[in-house]
Amino acid sequence: MNKRLVHSILPAVLLASGMVAIAGEAMAQSGIEVPSRITDVRRGETVTNRERPDFDPLGARAGSFIILPRLNLDGEINDNIFSTDTGETGDFIATISPNVVVQSDWSNHMLRFQGGADVGRYVDNDSEDFEDYDFSTNGRLDVLRSTKLRGGARYRREHEDRSSPDDVSGIEPTIFDVLSANIEGSHTFNRVTLTLGGAFDQFDFDDVGTTGGASINNDDRDRDNIEGSVEIAYEIAPAYQAFVRGAYNIRNYDAAVDDNGVNRDSDGYEVVAGVSLDFGGITFGDFFVGYQTQDYDDPLLSTASGPVVGADVTWNVTPLTTVVGSVSRVVRESTSRDAVTGSFASGRFFSTAGVSVDHELMRNVLLGADVSASQDDFEGINRTDEIYRAGVNAKYLINRYANIGGSYRFRMRNSDIGSAEFTENLFLLRVQVQY
Repeated sequence: MNKRLVHSILPAVLLASGMVAIAGEAMAQSGIEVPSRITDVRRGETVTNRERPDFDPLGARAGSFIILPRLNLDGEINDNIFSTDTGETGDFIATISPNVVVQSDWSNHMLRFQGGADVGRYVDNDSEDFEDYDFSTNGRLDVLRSTKLRGGARYRREHEDRSSPDDVSGIEPTIFDVLSANIEGSHTFNRVTLTLGGAFDQFDFDDVGTTGGASINNDDRDRDNIEGSVEIAYEIAPAYQAFVRGAYNIRNYDAAVDDNGVNRDSDGYEVVAGVSLDFGGITFGDFFVGYQTQDYDDPLLSTASGPVVGADVTWNVTPLTTVVGSVSRVVRESTSRDAVTGSFASGRFFSTAGVSVDHELMRNVLLGADVSASQDDFEGINRTDEIYRAGVNAKYLINRYANIGGSYRFRMRNSDIGSAEFTENLFLLRVQVQY
């Protein structure tokens, strides 16, 4: 993470944290009474995930399963739907999002099914309409008290965001399918826990047309990702744990070479060490540092390697206010090409840092704000992007069956590639019904 990014992030993080700390201190000094129902913060509990018996959905029981249906109705105004640097186009987007979760209610083991969709319609630009959906299942088998098996599978159909560095600028968004599966087993020997895991992801991109009537071939982006991992964790004390994790991956593209004659197959590994800390549920989080490398079969693609970091810290400043801070640096896949030099990007290091604040203004009124800054550093081409995000949101809980909310989001990208720069403002109104 370079100095420019650090200097951009640090003031925002410190400002937000300072404001929340001052607010919490003011509350304590003013003698404001905290509701008795949340005087004791339970371990891992925050403003957003706290149980609210008067507003949480009950669901419908079917034997030993609970069925939880939900429907979101969104109205959004976006002033730059194509994420362009000039000639911005705005539009209103209406989205309907049905979702259902079927969750087991067993004392041992767990089984969960989920299905949902997002169907969006643009008022003036119907070429951007989308129908995304996903289905998943996951479960846990409690073999012994100290031995667990977990696994899951998921299928999702999505569209590529116009702001993606890999967007091919077709007459409509690129649609792609992802089929995923994972399995993990863990066993605890006294204070040591050994975890073995495996994951598989299959990406299938649809072709998309151009304004000239031609077709953009996206088949050379189709690929399979396979990863295996092992983690050893040691419980230093209750709620304090140190761990070491290693992972090896293979990324295999369906096409031997893409349309540019490049072989994008690769393999890589990651080794990290970290700690998980929990100070009585008031402050808790995970921290890790390590090294990651991705080596590509084609000599035209440079190896992407370097340090990786991660941190996710939650601080319950008061029982009514939660602050979450996060930092990460990871390697992502990329198919970008430098239009000037003709060179190809092998991957990109994505670094980000941010902070969010959630506050329970009233028992049924929740407020939130967040700010973050990110950097996309492309390997093999002369391109670095800096992305800044900020937003505020509010939710009013009417009863256990309905709530309404609104949000404002700002996003800006600066880039070495002038045409990749953009600013975007989004206003959203949501009505949610549930059972």
